[in-house]
Amino acid sequence: MDKFLSYLLLLPLIVWGTFQPILFMNASQVEETLRIATYEGQKEAALQGRYDETIYKMIRDYLVENHNYKSDQIQITGTESLTSRGERMVVEISIPHPKTTVIPFFPTGDDQPMVIKRYIMSEHLG
Repeated sequence: MDKFLSYLLLLPLIVWGTFQPILFMNASQVEETLRIATYEGQKEAALQGRYDETIYKMIRDYLVENHNYKSDQIQITGTESLTSRGERMVVEISIPHPKTTVIPFFPTGDDQPMVIKRYIMSEHLG
């Protein structure tokens, strides 16, 4: 009975210790993929001088392909007006936050979306 009770009390700690590192690693990979998708979109937008639907689609497809997000869960906004060389352009991408906890003892902010906002200078000569 003592062994069963000890096992029962330690079970949440064992589950947490087993799966928590995997969830944190997944969350960091999602964040890195989001950065890469943003960077690739920024390169295209800098040359074109604005963000348009083809760039949004490229970013969205990259995230859907690599992390199986639903395309309607990804919100992307950016500078859509033509921007001349040397002016700042901004893009903001919001995706659902990946699950980062096995046992919800403490609030981790999983209900808030993961938002990344990046600036780049336009290279458009027009």
